[in-house]
Amino acid sequence: MEDTTIEDVLKTVEALYAQKDYQKALETLAANKGKISESVWHYNVGTVYGKLENWPMARYHLTIAELEGLSSKEVILNKKFVESKLETDKLERAISPSDYFVKGGMQSSHGILSSVSLLAVLIGLVVFWQKKNIKALVTSLVIAGVVVGLNIWINSWDKMIVTSSQVIKDGPSEIFGQKEEIPVGLMIVGTKKGDWVEIKYPSRYQGWIKYTGLKEL
Repeated sequence: MEDTTIEDVLKTVEALYAQKDYQKALETLAANKGKISESVWHYNVGTVYGKLENWPMARYHLTIAELEGLSSKEVILNKKFVESKLETDKLERAISPSDYFVKGGMQSSHGILSSVSLLAVLIGLVVFWQKKNIKALVTSLVIAGVVVGLNIWINSWDKMIVTSSQVIKDGPSEIFGQKEEIPVGLMIVGTKKGDWVEIKYPSRYQGWIKYTGLKEL
């Protein structure tokens, strides 16, 4: 399929959707990944996994599509539908101060913090222009810098989707005691240590799980 265009690939995938040949649709998308933009590719792969009722993988790819800038009505609705199947509202509900901080940070990093930093700079420039107040300009630039730094820090967090069932351990080794099984499809924030990840968020699932059962965002 070297001479196929993006439109040809997407038409082929749509035809396979209609035939309910979802496995072939996945193979077609995999073979043509480099010919389609990242956001569109992940959206289509996520949609196929949704058809296969593989909700964790569907969530992973639809989330990537959204993070890559694809914010159409279809993406939002499909992602919400998948998350409802995974009951993420219940499983990821904040129950501790750290949960509220992490969840709020992730939500605000999606454009809000960038807008705040830009607004701070604009206010500083307006005040400086009108009153020649250099202190106000410096203050606004400092605030903007802090907000930008916070945004960079939040985006550096290791965010992952749990894609396979596994039991949470008390430590990063099989010799540690077992806790509960972590729900598939869950979005976690954690710290990697070798082949293991220490879960920080959601706090109700604090412990260690194998990295092999995760997909990084």
